[in-house]
Amino acid sequence: MTLGRTLAACGALLLAAALPAQAATLRIGSAFDPQTMDPHALALLYHSRVAFQVYESLVNRDEKFKLEPGLASSWQMTSPTSWRFKLRPGVKFHDGTAFTADDAVFSLERTMAPPSQRAFQLKGVKAARKIDELTIELQLEAPDAVLPEKLQFIGMMSRAWAERHGAAKAQDFNGKQEMHTVRNAMGTGPFRLESFQPDVRVVLKRHDAWWGWAEKGEGGKVRHGNLAEVQFLPIKSDATRLAALASGEVDLVLDPPHQDIARLKADARITLAQTPDIGQQYLTFDQARDELEFSDVKGKNPSRTCACAAPSTTPSTCS
Repeated sequence: MTLGRTLAACGALLLAAALPAQAATLRIGSAFDPQTMDPHALALLYHSRVAFQVYESLVNRDEKFKLEPGLASSWQMTSPTSWRFKLRPGVKFHDGTAFTADDAVFSLERTMAPPSQRAFQLKGVKAARKIDELTIELQLEAPDAVLPEKLQFIGMMSRAWAERHGAAKAQDFNGKQEMHTVRNAMGTGPFRLESFQPDVRVVLKRHDAWWGWAEKGEGGKVRHGNLAEVQFLPIKSDATRLAALASGEVDLVLDPPHQDIARLKADARITLAQTPDIGQQYLTFDQARDELEFSDVKGKNPSRTCACAAPSTTPSTCS
């Protein structure tokens, strides 16, 4: 997913000042810092919108949020509890090394292992295994017809690079662990990490060898892009962030204050873009535990659906 589509998917409101048609550098102001560049250490909006310009997933979403191939060119269910993914040939990491099945299996296992905060996306996956250099298979605990939908934002890392820098496991973000992957990155995406100064600035540089520049997107348009550099600038104060936009210090603000929307719409110097995101929030009953946690009902879980062992012609109750 290229920069524009990631921002559209992750942020519902943004402001933009007028930009040249072929802008070399885009400066983005936001109230929040990505906090780490480790792709598996966090599962937050403000982390994903930056880290996933550098890292890519097996699957992607197009401009209309439809699922499309990412680092996997195709996939199929090979049995009720297994999915096979064919990896895109010719993909290179930013250091020029090839992306292979070894990297994909490593990245998936790293995601599933503590202290990764992305493990919930792979719940129900028992194992990932290499079939050949460009094929992997995921083994599941139970059938899952929508597994590919869950694989976006599972970043693919270089196994050799991660192991060389002592990062075989994800950063323990909650434990405030400091490791190489916090301020450094090695992905395959359209931008490479130039520098990361927490709470100050993230600088991304265009990766000219990205496989996606030659790909055709929605409507057959080639994804050529017009940016050589992108800077993310955390500016916590709403007033300061808008002042930076007005003064030209930044070109784009991702999270303008809602109370100022009406005023900003009337400013001819500023473009306000609003778009729905693809997030969902819902409440559900806890049906996983044998005994309902924090309940005064002991020895059972009332949230579970009653199932009879055999058909009965007389009324029955569940205990």
